[in-house]
Parts: sequence; C-alpha cells; structure tokens
Amino acid sequence: MSTTSTTAPTLDPPPDSWVAPGASDGFATAGLITLLLVLLLVIYLYAVFDRYAEHKGSKTPIRTTIPTMLVIGLAYDLVPPLRDVSLLLPLTLIFAAFAYDVVLWMKPEPAVDEPLPEPETAAGENAPPVNETTAAKEHPKAEQAVANLQAPVEEKGASA
Repeated sequence: MSTTSTTAPTLDPPPDSWVAPGASDGFATAGLITLLLVLLLVIYLYAVFDRYAEHKGSKTPIRTTIPTMLVIGLAYDLVPPLRDVSLLLPLTLIFAAFAYDVVLWMKPEPAVDEPLPEPETAAGENAPPVNETTAAKEHPKAEQAVANLQAPVEEKGASA
C-alpha cells in the first residue's frame, strides 16, 4: 500500500527589495534623490574650492593645470568606467592646460590705466571742459584739412 501525501510546497518569502509590478518603491526613490543631492553637493563644493583656488592662485605659473587635474580626478571618481579609457585623454588635457599656463606666464601683464589729473585753468568759466572738444572753426589748420577733404579730387593724366 502506497500512501501519497500531498504537501503544499513552501515558497520563500519575497525579498524586501522586491516591489510588485505597477507599484512604486518609496525607498528606491528616496535613495535616488539622496544620491543626486550628494552628487550635487560634491560638485558644488568642488566649484567653491575651484573659485577660491583660482582667486588665490591667479599669480601662480600653473593656475589652470591644477584645476584641470582636479576635474580629471573628480571625473574618474564619479564615473568609474573611465578607468578603462586610454590614459592619453587625461594626459592630453593636462598637457593642454600646462601649455595654456605657459602662454599666460609668458604674456606680459596689461598696464593699469590710471586717470590723469585734470589741469586747473586760470579762467575757469571761459575755458571749455577737459573732455569736450573745441569746434573746428576755432582751429585754422583743422579748417584747412576739412576743406582739403571736401575739395574734388582731380585725376592726374586724364585727358578730355
């Protein structure tokens, strides 16, 4: 005599990370938002540091090479698959930044324009202001130059 017993198979309970199709997962949404906020915070702090370093290191000979190296390091930290990219890409970026620094270092600083002191006149009300130009009629040479420009130009060697 054989006895067959029917037993219900026991299923493992679903994992806590499983969500039914069509349902929303609040934990994953909160985790994604937190991850994006942390990423935004890292980028913001880097930008603040970069602005501070640029202001403090504006006179250093490698003022763009260091921030470029920091950006490359940040990119390699945030995007791990970049490790598989050839080293020529970051080395080229660093070389280009260093070349730019050399050009900036060799270029002379522009002269600072300082305003000239305005001369004081003896007859203060009769003299025109310093920034105002005088009329051409007051200068005979200017009148003559204007007349020469307005005179018709005769062609040399033109026969009628």
